[in-house]
Amino acid sequence: MEDEEGYTELNLRPKMTSSDQPCQPGTQDHPQCPHWHRLAAGLGAAGILILLGAVIVMGVWVSQLKGHLNSLENNSTWERTIHQSNFSTGLKDFHFHLKQFVCESSHNNSTEGAGCKLCPPNWLLHRDKCYWVSKEKNPWDKSRDDCSRRSSRLLVIRDQDEMTFIQNTTRDTNQIWLGLTVTSPARKWTWVDGSLFNPTLFNVQDPAEGNSCGMIKPDEIYFETCTIVSKWICEKYALQI
Repeated sequence: MEDEEGYTELNLRPKMTSSDQPCQPGTQDHPQCPHWHRLAAGLGAAGILILLGAVIVMGVWVSQLKGHLNSLENNSTWERTIHQSNFSTGLKDFHFHLKQFVCESSHNNSTEGAGCKLCPPNWLLHRDKCYWVSKEKNPWDKSRDDCSRRSSRLLVIRDQDEMTFIQNTTRDTNQIWLGLTVTSPARKWTWVDGSLFNPTLFNVQDPAEGNSCGMIKPDEIYFETCTIVSKWICEKYALQI
């Protein structure tokens, strides 16, 4: 193509092919979109709808799950409350029947009316204490240690009533260790629980000089060298039910 001065004008602009033109279906100047374009567009729209639906479903599911968990928690709390209540009621019933049985048995079989107090096997009950009398003989310190292994202590006599019970229990025994010691030079008479001995409550033979330990005879308390061997009595408090 020549201009007015005779020069040839070159058209350097590249020609646009039909594939480079934007596709708009239904027009003559613009070709229809290829099949895969339409397919991709349809799948994209479908994917968005599916994703939106999934989000909605997840929201509903989470809400239902939360409500279900809250319901389970409430039910579990209620069940625990019922279980604890039933256990407490059952324990009270058991305690009542055991107490009724033990109290009646003790009341019928004991002149003391011991009530609902229990001692281990082979232990004797008197008021609120249980007593165990040894069959072997030991020095005082080994006797004390044996009582400790039995979760008890050597006998501590509090009053004349208890003294009478012990004398009746051990009437066939000439002598038996008490939880009582005398230390020199202070010569303080001390029970194993740390309390001081009151000699005015009992018949007491004056202790020998030096360290000595308390023993009981049928009619008095006296003191002897702690190394001699003798039987002993352990005591512990009875189980109150």
